[in-house]
Amino acid sequence: MRRLTKGTFSMSNLRFAWLPAPRSGLALLFIATVYIGFDHLAFVIDRPLARALGLHTTAKDEMELLPYALLMVVRLLMDLPVVAGVCAIVQSPIAGFPLVGPRMGRLAATGLAIGLIVMVGAILAIMATGNASVAISAQSPLSALSYGSGWLVFDLVGATGEELFGRVAVLLVAERFVGRYGAAIVSGLMFSALHLGNPGASWIWLARLFFQGVLLAYAVYRTGSVWWSVGYHTGWNWASAPLFGAAGSGYLDQGHILDFMPTGSSLMTGGAVGPEGSIFAFVAMLCAFTLLVATTSGRNRPYGRAFGGGSVPVQKAAFPEDS
Repeated sequence: MRRLTKGTFSMSNLRFAWLPAPRSGLALLFIATVYIGFDHLAFVIDRPLARALGLHTTAKDEMELLPYALLMVVRLLMDLPVVAGVCAIVQSPIAGFPLVGPRMGRLAATGLAIGLIVMVGAILAIMATGNASVAISAQSPLSALSYGSGWLVFDLVGATGEELFGRVAVLLVAERFVGRYGAAIVSGLMFSALHLGNPGASWIWLARLFFQGVLLAYAVYRTGSVWWSVGYHTGWNWASAPLFGAAGSGYLDQGHILDFMPTGSSLMTGGAVGPEGSIFAFVAMLCAFTLLVATTSGRNRPYGRAFGGGSVPVQKAAFPEDS
């Protein structure tokens, strides 16, 4: 059952729980338009730039670092005005929750460490059950260091862009219609839908993406910040492809430090999408949730303010107070 926020009861407060304000509808229209056209516009901008710089997306069936870096920068620069636009429509300050606040660096570092730990654990579990082996890639230590650090930086750029859209803009709009529980589910569904076109996409991987999106949304509400989710997303992505040389969301990365060689079934190894499509990835997410709860305090802060100055009643009802 939903409970209203503390304060004097009035019909002006009650109306937000049942009928979204006009600005909510405008924000929904804006975010839906962005969702439909974002990828197409990103490639329209990126491809001429890549051609002008002589960059190619893949080489020897591997994604190259520099083209990936360019695309992630383009997408991030597009995500920033999207978030600014949503904040302007719903009258939520940009320089505040969940983008700016205390502990941003610590939360990002904690999320990064947890993302690395749980994905490495999932891959080690695949190996321990005899479903894969790993060897050191044939490159110099300097090359491995260069590629490894480069992928880490631009995985961070890419994760920041995805989290700005999926865990800031989307949540900020969705919770005005369906509350926090519903917003987390919407975020998970959108996160899964955004990856439908990835190579080798499987139903188990798409289901995992849904739960991952819900976890990332919960982390935003729990910590009062998007930065744990950014760090976690980065660590998860980097451990799979650049570090272990496994496919990451269906793509192999140039200059990976290790060579991951799957031998078991796709259910155990993840198949074409890599270890994040494995059943062990679900265990990894459960471990990540446990570590999130163990290492952070539940702030349960409102995600924004209602139009007209009052609190949005449905915001306080979704996730219970965490100790």
